[in-house]
Order: sequence, then structure tokens, then C-alpha cells
Amino acid sequence: MPNTPDFDDDYINELRSQGPEEDVLTATVADRDEALAEARIQAVQQDIAAKKAIRSKTYITSEIPVRPCTADCPHRGACKDFISGRVEDKDLCKPELRKIKKWQVAFRKGNLEELKDDVGAVAGALAVQLVRLLEAVNTDGAVVETTKFVAGHSYNEKMAHPALTAASKLAKDLGIDLTNFLMTPKAVKENGPQVQVNIGISQDEVHARFAARFAKPDKVIDVEVSPTKGDDS
Repeated sequence: MPNTPDFDDDYINELRSQGPEEDVLTATVADRDEALAEARIQAVQQDIAAKKAIRSKTYITSEIPVRPCTADCPHRGACKDFISGRVEDKDLCKPELRKIKKWQVAFRKGNLEELKDDVGAVAGALAVQLVRLLEAVNTDGAVVETTKFVAGHSYNEKMAHPALTAASKLAKDLGIDLTNFLMTPKAVKENGPQVQVNIGISQDEVHARFAARFAKPDKVIDVEVSPTKGDDS
């Protein structure tokens, strides 16, 4: 017979007096479904928070030179953001932030068509300033007199109006080139004469008018012109 250990009565009673080694956890199906639903809700909330964080990165407010909303702003009295309370005193200017975000999104998506109105407004404002510079030159004259100081002594010096330099640079920035519009003698000479063509006349008549206009005075050119359709003469 196999050897069996001998246990005294005290040891057996001690084992019987001890409780279970582990607590048994019980859960119903309803508890499990409730836990799963709560986990799904938390996952959706975390996803929404992550998307908001990505969208908020377009506002790099710490690096964007946006002026704060102060009483010195001339548009504050009519600003809808300030009147509605969306912007408070010392907050960053909401209209400027929206403008910057619009440009950021347009460049990120490559949709520059959305910026044409803004670029057109800037170009129009620069064109107005260009006209004002030229008006200043017309008022003061192309040559103005200025006072300069050297070593404690002053003297007057005549110089070209500063607005001429500024107007020339501004016109170049706007891409205004008078040669493109044939508004300089050199441009007219290089591009040749302009011929006006009336739509509705025959090709022979166009050639006849062109020859008559540029023929030499001592040379007579006879060109037979065929009547066009609808000509009653």
C-alpha cells in the first residue's frame, strides 16, 4: 500500500476553519452589455477629441501675429464677434484668425481658387494707393525741395518726389507694365500698327482696306471687292 501522510486532528480542523483562497466574481449578461456600451461611448468621445485637436492645429495662435481686441480698434463698435460676446477684451481678433485659417486650409488642400477674392481686394487696395501717390506728385510737382542737416548746419536740396519711386515699385509689384498695353512708343514700334477688323465683311475687303491704309501715296492699288451676303448695294 502506498504511503500516506499522517495529519493530526488539529491540522485538519485548521484547514476547515479557513475561508476560500480566492473571491469568486460573478457577472450577469446585462452587466457585460452595459460595460461594452460604456467602452464604446468612451472610444467615440476619444475619437471626437482627437479630431478636434487636429482641427485646432490650424490656429497656431502662439506664432501668428494677430492683434488683440482692444478699445483702440476702429472696427470694435461694429464687430459682430465682440458684440455677441464671442470675443472679449484682450482676446485675439476673431476675424483675423478666420482669415488666416482660410488661407491655411486653401494652401493645405491646394484650392487657391478660394483666395481670388482676397487677392483681388489686396490688389485693388494697392491700385488705389498707387493713384494717390501719383496724385501727390501732381500736387507737389515731380521735383520737391527738402531740408537736410549736416554737422549742425542745414541746407536745401532739390530732389525727385519720393512718391515717384514708391509708385514705380508699387506698379511693378502689381505687374503693371505699360509695354504690355502698347502704351509706350517703343512698344508700338516693336509690335507694329494695329489694324481694326470689322466682323461681317469679306476677307477681300479686309485686304483692300489694309492695302489702302499702308500703300505709298504715289502708288495706286486697285482691288476688286466682292459684295458680301446681305449687302443691298
